[in-house]
Amino acid sequence: MRCDNCLNLLRAIGLCWILTIGLIAPLETAWAEVQKPEQAIEGFIKAIRAMDFPIIDQSRHAKLVEQADSYLDLDAMGQRALAAHWAQATSDEQKNFFDLMWKLIETIAYSRSRKFMGDFEVLYPEVKQAGDHYEVHSVIKQQEEDLDAKVVYSVYQKNGQWKIDDVILDDVSITEDLKYQFDKIIAQSRFAGLLDKMRERLAQAETENNAPAA
Repeated sequence: MRCDNCLNLLRAIGLCWILTIGLIAPLETAWAEVQKPEQAIEGFIKAIRAMDFPIIDQSRHAKLVEQADSYLDLDAMGQRALAAHWAQATSDEQKNFFDLMWKLIETIAYSRSRKFMGDFEVLYPEVKQAGDHYEVHSVIKQQEEDLDAKVVYSVYQKNGQWKIDDVILDDVSITEDLKYQFDKIIAQSRFAGLLDKMRERLAQAETENNAPAA
């Protein structure tokens, strides 16, 4: 079921994003070039699992976020999701959009992904090559709930680093889902209205993340 709130990135991460090598330093280019696509996704997931929500150590959290961010090609995902709206937006609107998207990923996507994946086992049953891209099929084994959650990552190499430019959860592409939501909001309130909704959702999420645990 699609969500009318374009900023509900639970899918986008479930993702998604659903993110890099736990607590070690970022990969050197030479190692990234020989790393398998599924190993990059493993590192992506390890970084998310290493995060604490609510945040305990700001410095440690910032390093993990930087590592996780390095795996995402948010420019490609965002521009595909906006489609024709991207070219119609002003340079300031484009900049504000991505500034807000990165903050929403950090505040909503990473925290929800951490909760979604928990400490469940993740398997990688298949990796398919399609041109210069790879589809990394993963299964999150949630034995307690007797549920296998299937997530497919679309990855490619850019400057020797694996980049994720789409995530498919329950056969739904994140970029396509976001496109549907963005189109609806922009049609009702233009690009400025989309930015306003993103700011509102970010403020709400920051309040929720800073609230003491029940």
